[in-house]
Amino acid sequence: MPSIRPSFSSSAALLAPLLLVLPACSGGGSSSPAPPRQLFAGAQYPVGSIPFGVAFADLDGDGRDDLVTTSLTGDTVSVLLAAGDGTFGAAQSFAVGGAPIGVVAADLDGDGALDLATANNGSDDVSILLGVGDGTFGAATSAAAGNGAQAVVAADLDGDGVLDLAVANFFAGELSLLFGVGDGTFAAPVALAVGAEPTSLVAADLDGDGALDLVASNSQDDDVSVLLGVGNGSFTAAVDHAVGNSPQSVAAGDVDGDGVLDLVTSNFSDDSASVLLGVGDGTFAAATDFACGRLPRAIALVDLDGDGALDIVAADSNPDSVTVLLGAGDGSFGTSESFLSGDNSTALAFDDVDGDGRLDVAVTSAGGANVTVLMGGGDGAFDAVRLFDVPDQPRSVAIGDLDGDGVLDVVASTDGGGGAQVLLGVGDGELEPPQDYFLGFDPAVIRLADLNGDGVLDLVNGDPGSEEVVRRLGVGDGTFGIQLAWGVSAAPTDLAIGDLDGDGALELVSAIPSLDAVSVLFGVGDGTFAVPRVEVSAGASPDAVALGDLDGDGALDIVVANRTADTVSVLLGVGDGSFGAIASFAVGGAPDDVALADLDGDGVLDAVTANSGSDDVSVLLGVGDGTFASAVSHAAGDEPRSVAIGDLDRDGVLDLVTANAQSDDVTVLLGDGSGSFDAPLAFRSGSSPLDVALGDLDGDGRLDVVTAANSVDQISVLLGR
Repeated sequence: MPSIRPSFSSSAALLAPLLLVLPACSGGGSSSPAPPRQLFAGAQYPVGSIPFGVAFADLDGDGRDDLVTTSLTGDTVSVLLAAGDGTFGAAQSFAVGGAPIGVVAADLDGDGALDLATANNGSDDVSILLGVGDGTFGAATSAAAGNGAQAVVAADLDGDGVLDLAVANFFAGELSLLFGVGDGTFAAPVALAVGAEPTSLVAADLDGDGALDLVASNSQDDDVSVLLGVGNGSFTAAVDHAVGNSPQSVAAGDVDGDGVLDLVTSNFSDDSASVLLGVGDGTFAAATDFACGRLPRAIALVDLDGDGALDIVAADSNPDSVTVLLGAGDGSFGTSESFLSGDNSTALAFDDVDGDGRLDVAVTSAGGANVTVLMGGGDGAFDAVRLFDVPDQPRSVAIGDLDGDGVLDVVASTDGGGGAQVLLGVGDGELEPPQDYFLGFDPAVIRLADLNGDGVLDLVNGDPGSEEVVRRLGVGDGTFGIQLAWGVSAAPTDLAIGDLDGDGALELVSAIPSLDAVSVLFGVGDGTFAVPRVEVSAGASPDAVALGDLDGDGALDIVVANRTADTVSVLLGVGDGSFGAIASFAVGGAPDDVALADLDGDGVLDAVTANSGSDDVSVLLGVGDGTFASAVSHAAGDEPRSVAIGDLDRDGVLDLVTANAQSDDVTVLLGDGSGSFDAPLAFRSGSSPLDVALGDLDGDGRLDVVTAANSVDQISVLLGR
């Protein structure tokens, strides 16, 4: 029997809407290797630009299913070989025809090794890559299809024991049948008329006669075309069945348990899935629609919760999620639940990636040029990023135990509402709904510290709008007292807290970029601060500030990141609240944040900056006298705006995490103990993360990651695995 790898793959296909909403992106099919670690949910793997199709298949014969994606603008497929622990290696690229969209893995030449076929929208053909059996492929050959080839399936359509190809041609409004010879080549295409703008197709026996039939989803006509197979490669004329608005993908399966195949479509323009119950003779009852996320592209039928009933899973392009509707087994479905996936999700495929007996999903992300892998929980849910709604564009986050219950809580400052949002932790990584506390008109940065020595954390905010630092004293039960404010010289952009003069009271240090200075408010010890403030020159446009003892004299020093000068500046503390002369050190482009820690284990503090202008971090190893060695850069995500330091993999060595505002993810760089770091690992977070903090929210001994997802009014939590 011909070998087709059943990867439960579904590729979205409507090209025009995608091109309207996609940001500009570029990239090749190969990328830097990343360590095979699944530290958090939503691991992202770089692939070719605008990936539009995805499939699982064992391409190297090791018994583990690998990933393959198409690159619409790169004219390549990306192959990621499975590592065996639920992760994948770096992408290898193989050239195919113009603008490939759909992809299928099957043994097209009968040699026992899986091959690949892509539907190429730009060159109106199919590319065939014959597999060697080790995960590599020979040079692509082409077989003509129709105008706007978009989706492809492999099946024995004429019953000769050799696999054939069927292609949906978007612009031609037809299917192309390419009958296989058996050696990986194909006869000239035979055209079959379907509806306008077919985007997807499936091959399945819909009428129970043993011959495969074809179904195409027609995005322009809002219907599906059913062509019943005779068994010799010929088909009856298409019969159309109405579905929702602009169907992008179609899948077949028995959703009501009557032994007859049914159909389901994803309807892009009305956010629904249409279910057509099969009669058994190749006809269908009228469609029933179910709400299905937002702008769904790809769709699949799989049993996610192990109850024997097929469930609906769709890839939603906005808000970048996978939506699940659990099937009841009678053709009806429950309320949808969505799980954050990649940026502008286009296609999905299913497999048990980590060998735990539960289906996992791979989702291509056209906006991010990557594929996101979400692990299934076996209950219909995926191990994805947790999102918590807060009002008014969160900008900064901090973590601490605010109510004394031993569980970490989260607080965020918000752009629009002038408030601090307090989300108390439950203990399992969940957070209670936010409580709002006014903290100035434009809170830029939020910090937690015990300002009055009562053992309870207090809220502190730097407010650029009012040119103040604002604080509320904690009560100890997660609530806070009245606010008091102290003026600073101009708009503060960052805030650090520490005892600069050795009197046991904490000071507040604000970065004031417009004055090339920091402003210091000296603490009295009761939660108030002395006036007047003290201003200290601190480099060109200091945007971020951190405190630490760089020279080992027991006095805290000030380190600022100078955004316009691409430097960090150091002011060595004397111990009485005064400081020595400025010394500056070059870093990457537009440093937005700075953090201090001993990264190489020599007992001396080192510095790290997140550089939004050069998309990297700069690591400056401390010498021990307040100076640094030359900065070493490490790639991060797109526009890193914040950096945090912690031991994420529990190896005793500190690692780095950046929040990347443009790539909507966090980047993890695992430390090796010498001050150097492995290649970056990307994990999906909320949209436009501007700040990142670390803490163990669920009490499992692993650090979790919290980000301020600014553009979607959410806090995202990535629980450590």
